[in-house]
Amino acid sequence: MLRKGLRPDKTTYAVLVNAWCSNGKLREAKLFLEEMSEKGFNPPVRGRDLLVEGLLNAGYVESAKGMVRNMIKQGSVPDVGTFNAVVETVSKENVQFCVDLYHEVCALGMAPDVNTYKILVPTVSKDGMIDEAFRLLNNFIEDGHKPFPSLYAPVIKALCRRGQFDDAFCFFGDMKAKAHPPNRPLYTMLITMCGRAGKFVEAANYIFEMTEMGLVPISRCFDMVTDGLKNCGKHDLARRVQELEVSIRGV
Repeated sequence: MLRKGLRPDKTTYAVLVNAWCSNGKLREAKLFLEEMSEKGFNPPVRGRDLLVEGLLNAGYVESAKGMVRNMIKQGSVPDVGTFNAVVETVSKENVQFCVDLYHEVCALGMAPDVNTYKILVPTVSKDGMIDEAFRLLNNFIEDGHKPFPSLYAPVIKALCRRGQFDDAFCFFGDMKAKAHPPNRPLYTMLITMCGRAGKFVEAANYIFEMTEMGLVPISRCFDMVTDGLKNCGKHDLARRVQELEVSIRGV
């Protein structure tokens, strides 16, 4: 490849580094990167980033974590793609490590991208770290982005699971003003959470709201809300929900 005057790209380096790491030959991978650098063929990303990703791909998660920690101690910031790869893997077992790592690399100057938040926000929300989820979303907005439904839906779900429905409703209203419009899965989740908590009036209101946006509720939501309203004596509202379903589905 070099004899033909072709310069290796990141994929070329990654394939070779991954192969060595998969066979437990980290030393050989390091020597290869050093040798290529001495010959003037530096990879598009730093060698340490390639090594970290190689260790992750080979299943050596603790070694990858250790290498990233050493980089940070030396004041070196990992490539955002490498950081995302680490967080995506480690967050399955240690969410707090990922949150701490995020704050450390940001303090050193790393600029998180959209994928960073796509990984972290749902993860911390599922783990019950609501305050941290709010901080991350606020950072995302301050960076000039509009949150997607898939980004703020996990926060709403986490609030509902904790019984903080008023906070969930307030936050949802805030997101409708600041973020991308809610989609059908989000409304389905919110209606379901309301129904499980016995908040059938609120669930009915969200059914009306989503249909006004041109989104069609699933049959299960109609059935759950209608039955719940009838059981709690809200027969007029239950009839309105049934009439809405008939007008939409013609049944």
